[in-house]
Amino acid sequence: MKVFISWSGDQSKKVAVALKNWLPNVFQEIKVWMSEQDIQAGKEWGIELGKALRECKVGIICLTPENLKSNWMLFEAGALSTAIENSSVIPYRFQLKSIDVGPPLSQFQGVDADEEGTYKLVKSINCAFAEPKFNDASLNKFFQKWWDDLRVELDEAKIIVTNRKIRTDRELLEEILNIERQEGIHDLSVRLMQILTAPNVSRVEVAPKEIGGKEMKTLALRITVKRKIPKDEIPIDELIPSSIFGMLTDVVEELDKASLKKEY
Repeated sequence: MKVFISWSGDQSKKVAVALKNWLPNVFQEIKVWMSEQDIQAGKEWGIELGKALRECKVGIICLTPENLKSNWMLFEAGALSTAIENSSVIPYRFQLKSIDVGPPLSQFQGVDADEEGTYKLVKSINCAFAEPKFNDASLNKFFQKWWDDLRVELDEAKIIVTNRKIRTDRELLEEILNIERQEGIHDLSVRLMQILTAPNVSRVEVAPKEIGGKEMKTLALRITVKRKIPKDEIPIDELIPSSIFGMLTDVVEELDKASLKKEY
């Protein structure tokens, strides 16, 4: 009897290969088929895939968090449901629960990739033979004999995703700085908008800081107001801080153009 294993992604492939190598230990009479390994170089994959599906009695779909929405996985699942009875198409959920799997994959009765779930998978394969190969006691005996070998392989498959999530201290620091920078830009924009919309502010610009009417070499955020008001008379939301995000502020009073013309 032939069993077809569908996979997509590095972690899913690791699980599929583990099952392919392990299942014949329990059922010596079965042949496990999975794409890439069993399609010979130069063969048309579509023809080979169709042929394999027609000859298989059981289809196993190796589902992982990384491939739940894989187009290839959905394609093979559809092909399996057409070629094989739905009751013999079994999603093998690795690091997933049934609630994580939505349609169309949820139409199949899946199992978890743990000891209990894998035993259910083995029982389904046993029932798919024209005549079951083992009674319950014998099947459980063979399963217990070989389960630890598969468990080790499945544990190794978990590391594939774990390693991908590991980042260096520098990468983490850069991400934190980038987030802070983006938030800082947002906060700066909000703060400048508050200042610009204040009734007494006429414009905001970056210019040399002025002290005693003289321009210094240090740049500042120059905020020109229509008239300087005593601090205790300014509403709290219109107060201008001495610095904004590290840049000094320089509040200057707008000159009365009419007065300038008169003086001139």
